Amino acid sequence: MKLSSKAHYGLQACQILAEAYDGSVSATELEEKVGVSGKYLEKIMRILTGNGIVAARRGAQGGYYLAKAPERVTVGEITRALEDDMKIVHCVHSACEKCECKSGKIWRSLVKKMNEFLDSITLADMLKEDF
Repeated sequence: MKLSSKAHYGLQACQILAEAYDGSVSATELEEKVGVSGKYLEKIMRILTGNGIVAARRGAQGGYYLAKAPERVTVGEITRALEDDMKIVHCVHSACEKCECKSGKIWRSLVKKMNEFLDSITLADMLKEDF
């Protein structure tokens, strides 16, 4: 399974916003720090805003900021917001719970464990030196 660049860049952007939690970060500064085009970053930030992870403030002192404290935002929440489809195989989702496929249990277990792991890490955890 390969995650998209949206998840990669979105997590980077959220980490930068967590570092600046008491303030906001301009779109230009975020673009420079993440190293991605403004249009692509805008698309990512729109998704994160729509999912209540990030918020934006207009004006001279405006920019992006976390909508919640870094301790309350998980890597899993960010990843699921940005990934269009985190399916590994078709039988991972609940519609296929009664599937006769012998490997379906393995794939569903993998997705469950992966989400549990991603949900166990917050942005605050990422900021710790020993992380």
